[in-house]
Amino acid sequence: MGNYSDFETEFVQRTLALIDQYNEMIAVEGKPFREQYNYTLTLNCLLGLIVLPKERVLSLVPADRLTQQLKTSMGLQESQLPGPEKTLRELIQKMRNSVAHFSVQVVSVSNERLVDLIAFRDDPKDENAYAIFSAQELLPFLKYYASLLLDNMARRRGPAVNVSDL
Repeated sequence: MGNYSDFETEFVQRTLALIDQYNEMIAVEGKPFREQYNYTLTLNCLLGLIVLPKERVLSLVPADRLTQQLKTSMGLQESQLPGPEKTLRELIQKMRNSVAHFSVQVVSVSNERLVDLIAFRDDPKDENAYAIFSAQELLPFLKYYASLLLDNMARRRGPAVNVSDL
């Protein structure tokens, strides 16, 4: 793939495509469970899905209130996020800080040491998390949020301009 023509948009799109390609590859190749790193990849991809948008296009990050209806639309049933007093943009800003300062914790709820929960904290030493995602719900949340973000980014760009028309 070549260079970027719209860095912010394409970086988000390519990050989502990277996750999809990896998940497809492990299914096609039949990778054994112990060699599947989908949560590791997803956590690494938070740079492209959370940090970059907050740093480069914050005004385009959706500002919808975190209502139960929005959470349900995102596919969140078990995850624990702030309520409607917060917006998605505020959550993304906090998540950006957690990712950048590695205040993210992977939690196992059994002795099997599986990735069950992903907790986002204000500080690595903080006992309380402001957001706890069920591991299976983090990627659907990211995809839903990214689709809203990409829609906003497309509207910002407006119609494409042909250089020969200038």
